[in-house]
Amino acid sequence: MARTALITGGAGFIGSTLSNKLLKEKYKVIVYDDLSNGSGKNNLVKDVKFVKGDILDIKKLKSHCKNVDVIFHLAVKPLTMSFDKPEEVVNVNDYGSYLIAKLCTNLKKKLIHVSSSEVYGDAISVTMKENHSLLPTTIYAGSKAAAELYVRGFEKSEKLKMVIVRPFNSYGEFMRDDSYAAALPNFYSRLSNHKLPIIHGTGNQTRDFTHVGDTAEGIFLADQTKDAIGQTINVGQGKEISINEMAKITIEKFNELTGKSFSVKPIYQKPRKGDVKRHCADISKARKILGYKPKTKLKEGIELYLKWKLSNTN
Repeated sequence: MARTALITGGAGFIGSTLSNKLLKEKYKVIVYDDLSNGSGKNNLVKDVKFVKGDILDIKKLKSHCKNVDVIFHLAVKPLTMSFDKPEEVVNVNDYGSYLIAKLCTNLKKKLIHVSSSEVYGDAISVTMKENHSLLPTTIYAGSKAAAELYVRGFEKSEKLKMVIVRPFNSYGEFMRDDSYAAALPNFYSRLSNHKLPIIHGTGNQTRDFTHVGDTAEGIFLADQTKDAIGQTINVGQGKEISINEMAKITIEKFNELTGKSFSVKPIYQKPRKGDVKRHCADISKARKILGYKPKTKLKEGIELYLKWKLSNTN
């Protein structure tokens, strides 16, 4: 029998990619999203049931959860918003996640809680295992760490059936490109307007960039494997790449696809507050428990993103 899933934040770029993945795997899918971002709304196919709603409206959310098998919790306010609207970030990411965990506990529903690698803070050891200390460097990271603890608290005290997934720096098609956009959309925006990309800090800071398709695959597998229940699992590429290298690849691919000749030397500005220096996932647990294996290499993923942007701009 087909499983029925509800995805909070399902109109975001990860959520919409996950919804399409679940449909391919014969799930029935309900997307619950307030469209405060909704960058992936156009990525949703007609077979998805869409409900516009706020996760803080727990009564409305509950009415759509009664007949589902699993809730994938992805509704979130972004990292950069925590610098100018910290209360909103905490309210949604922290208290909202508490409400979701409580709802799943009361309704006896399985919860796949999608956290973030930001909970780790700066890498003490590279690669970063799931037992790495949680040392958040921003209010966003703190809100995501707190949310995990609420989920874990319900699991320990109320027997909530749950899995915590920690994605590392997802990128790809349908990323938000507004004032809270991440590095890749910002790089593209600058290049498409005949300007060099801006890097905050030295650019030597590293990330584990993971294509959204691989992220969605890992989140999906977290629901497929009984051995994952009660676990916290990293989902990433398992490779460390500097922001400088990522910018270089983006500029070279942009030039290749458009026939432009931008210099591969970006513009450098002051570091962002709370920016972590190193991130690289240890994905051995995901490989062992989930059978997870990332498929899209960074150069390929950036090319897919740029082709998508160029085809949707012209």
